[in-house]
Amino acid sequence: MKRFLAGWGAVLLACQLPLSAETLTVQVSGIKDPGEIHIAIYDSAEAFEGDKGGPAEGIVDGVVEEAQPGSVTYTFELTQGRYAIGVFHDANRNNRLDTGLFGIPKEQFGFSNGASGRFGPPSFADASFELVGEANQVIDLGQ
Repeated sequence: MKRFLAGWGAVLLACQLPLSAETLTVQVSGIKDPGEIHIAIYDSAEAFEGDKGGPAEGIVDGVVEEAQPGSVTYTFELTQGRYAIGVFHDANRNNRLDTGLFGIPKEQFGFSNGASGRFGPPSFADASFELVGEANQVIDLGQ
């Protein structure tokens, strides 16, 4: 009986450990005002391109945290794979990216790889990168 339970303990422990922990460092620079930084890390085109704000399937990690003007750096441990990052600075802390006439953002935002879209967010293909080992992404909001 003891060997049986010990075997299950090993199985349960293995289920809790990530297959391979890779390190992603995200630096967000160019923050103009105090407010909240919202970072979402996506693992699929459907999630990235279909995001309407707030928690969603396909967002595998992220941060919502107070930030002061300047820059902030975050480190995430993820499994090996293809990811894209979306960031916005919520200056008025209302948990959404405020837009004006024609949907033009009033608050700072940015994407991994410095990707930008023509009339909206960029595609997952433009913003995505392969995470193998360690990766660094610098997202400049001061553009």
